[in-house]
Amino acid sequence: MAGSLRCVFYDPEVLDPGSRLNDLAFEACARAEVAVYALAGDESVVEVGGELHAVATEEGSVAFVMRALGLRGDQCIGVGAALAATSVGTVWVGPLELEIRGTFVRVAEEEADLLYQAVISELAQRR
Repeated sequence: MAGSLRCVFYDPEVLDPGSRLNDLAFEACARAEVAVYALAGDESVVEVGGELHAVATEEGSVAFVMRALGLRGDQCIGVGAALAATSVGTVWVGPLELEIRGTFVRVAEEEADLLYQAVISELAQRR
């Protein structure tokens, strides 16, 4: 059983810039007190708690943030194929990302609005 959703990491490349559903996903996270980070997993600097931190380890930016916040993998999801190699418990990908599969992968029904589909589904499932 997955833990409660505490953090969403998303690859900024998956956002549809004109979609209102992105805003709804961010609002749903804010209401549920879920932290949200726009990271692809390879950043050398991240902001945690309003402070910038250098990611000086091989573990990557997502693992750095998870450790800083005291989160387990099952409390976090990644949205976008770029996050498949990170330590989150579940990664959401679009249906065209055929090379990304496994027990930790959830495939969205549509390519568009991936962030919205992932956030709303995970919040509903983990109630």
